[in-house]
Amino acid sequence: MAPLDTSISNAGSVDKASALETKSIDADLGHDMERNSQSPRIYKRFRQVLSSPRWTGFAWLEWTNIEPIKPDEQQLKHPFSIALIWLSVNLNVLSFSTGMLAPQMGFGFRYFSYTTLGFLIAWGVFPACFSIFGHKLGLRQMVHCRYSFGYVGASIVALLATITGIGYTILNGILAGETLQAVSPHGSMSATVGIVIVTVLALLVSFCGIRVLNMIDCVFWLPVLISFAIMAGEAKSGPAGLHTDPNETRPTSQSVLALGCLHAGYYVTYASFSSDVSMYYHRDRSSWLLFVAVFVALIFSAPPIMMLGAAFATSADTVPAWREAIASNPSPGPIIHLVLSSHLGNFGKFLTVLIALSAMSNMMTTFYSMGLCIQTAFPPLMVLPRFVIPIFAMAIVLPIAIVGQNEFYTALTNFVSVIAYWACLFIGVVCADFVVIRRCRMSSYDLTIWDDWRKLPPGIAAITASVLSLGLIIPFMDQAWFTGPLGRHVGDLGFEVGLGLSFVLYCLLRPIEQWLWH
Repeated sequence: MAPLDTSISNAGSVDKASALETKSIDADLGHDMERNSQSPRIYKRFRQVLSSPRWTGFAWLEWTNIEPIKPDEQQLKHPFSIALIWLSVNLNVLSFSTGMLAPQMGFGFRYFSYTTLGFLIAWGVFPACFSIFGHKLGLRQMVHCRYSFGYVGASIVALLATITGIGYTILNGILAGETLQAVSPHGSMSATVGIVIVTVLALLVSFCGIRVLNMIDCVFWLPVLISFAIMAGEAKSGPAGLHTDPNETRPTSQSVLALGCLHAGYYVTYASFSSDVSMYYHRDRSSWLLFVAVFVALIFSAPPIMMLGAAFATSADTVPAWREAIASNPSPGPIIHLVLSSHLGNFGKFLTVLIALSAMSNMMTTFYSMGLCIQTAFPPLMVLPRFVIPIFAMAIVLPIAIVGQNEFYTALTNFVSVIAYWACLFIGVVCADFVVIRRCRMSSYDLTIWDDWRKLPPGIAAITASVLSLGLIIPFMDQAWFTGPLGRHVGDLGFEVGLGLSFVLYCLLRPIEQWLWH
């Protein structure tokens, strides 16, 4: 019987000088990629005619699907270009809106800031680490997942990543649309029009691929940051502006863990497409420098904007105009428009529009990743170019965002928090596979079997570890939709328990799987 699991090539005999093996694999990758590809010949010919080179001079479309890329295609030499993508992704109205939840979750400004910074530093390690896989292997994140979850298991993970991406894209679209509505004269432009404008623009940019996204994100973060800084300055400080409560009460442990869960859903799910963003970074460049650049970008992007949102929300109790703006709409659009336009007139309206459009950076990167996730979840769709696939996602995002802009905003926020639990299981398994099973050796990945289900791991160990871990996550959940018996008393520890348990269980089950299927 032919071996079913050859994802680890001679793991016991690979030493630290395994770079030669990796280069040998890379040299043959182009041939094997064509051999294993499921794309029909007519599509390959179509792509050769219309995309030579792959980045067409007219449309700048990225034609690469989920197949690995060769080292000579990894042209980015500066990790800071990758970091700027993450900076733009997080400097947006969604981060500000997340901070505005502080009073509802029982936090004052100071404790919210401490808790947010602590959790996001912890959660930011994972997407920063996972960026290295794309850089060193040239694999898409969900394709890399096949080396632990197997061909079928990775399809399930990719489907969950797609659902999560759709949820966050809907949230971004609603927030952007309602902010644009707030800045229009007397609210004359409906939020629906704003949602359509932002969603369609984000989709069009995602067609072009990661290099065009990089060019836009390298500059777009700066005017958004300036807009938020001006907003903070115009709000001023003191009893009639931004201020802290000297008698701020300590939040409960349940509130702290609930906020940690919310932030985990915000940052940990980024690990599902970290490699997609970093895979064009030159393979011979420093991995540590890439990790540091991405990690620093994550820490200096969302946390300050969340803290700013918390500052406005907690200060609104003593500022009647702010309190009325927040009461009129839970979206941050009215208060952003009030602070900027009342002081700066038309220039303030322009800054409000910039803040509304900041959601596009997150949306277009998510659209780009969703196209790859959908192709991984449904391999027959590889017959289509990558940039066509996000249209299917937009067909789901747009109507739900339009219909649910009023009724479903709170429910959708809770829904995204719930479905994000899968990310801790995904991270636990992938980390266990790389750190314990493969002993941190990139050369243990046979890149020639990326699309061969017969040679990839069966994924039984990963799926079993995830299902068993889920059984303990549920009692520790503390969400609006469901509260487990343990979560009711200690708070939401679902992420932490799932992450640790999936890691341990996979380490125990994977050797058994290797023994049975070798």
